Amino acid sequence: MRTFAALILLLTLTLARTPDALAQGGAARAKNAAVEGLLVSNERRTWELYKKRDVKGLAELTAEDYYDIYPDGEAVDKKRYLADVLETEVKDYALSDFKVIMLNASAAVVVYRAKVQAASKGREIKSEVAVTSGWARRGGRWLNVFYRENALEVNGRRLL
Repeated sequence: MRTFAALILLLTLTLARTPDALAQGGAARAKNAAVEGLLVSNERRTWELYKKRDVKGLAELTAEDYYDIYPDGEAVDKKRYLADVLETEVKDYALSDFKVIMLNASAAVVVYRAKVQAASKGREIKSEVAVTSGWARRGGRWLNVFYRENALEVNGRRLL
């Protein structure tokens, strides 16, 4: 009989805690959704700032130890990236298929597709790329720490 009473007590305590556990899980999901929305918004903002050649705005969203790998494989730091912004004219772009992967509460990877029409150093560029962008929460702000474009299509030629 004692075993049955203990089982009933355990079941009662478990059921009493279930709403709290569900609420905590729901709160965590809501927090993650808010962060994911912010990071997608930040990605969209970086593209608009790049199009406007707003180096100051981009610098505010970019970590000092930022690392970028260009589609041709060249790796650049923040200083070089911001200098290249001034040499590139983004004429049009379209972003789609966003996915945010939370690595922990302070780090995330954002992946998506981008179609771009641009000109750089006298060369016209029309491409479709798969983007991988890393973000870290530092000093209470989300900063872009890593960026890479993998070409899917360049000048009308499908690569993958």
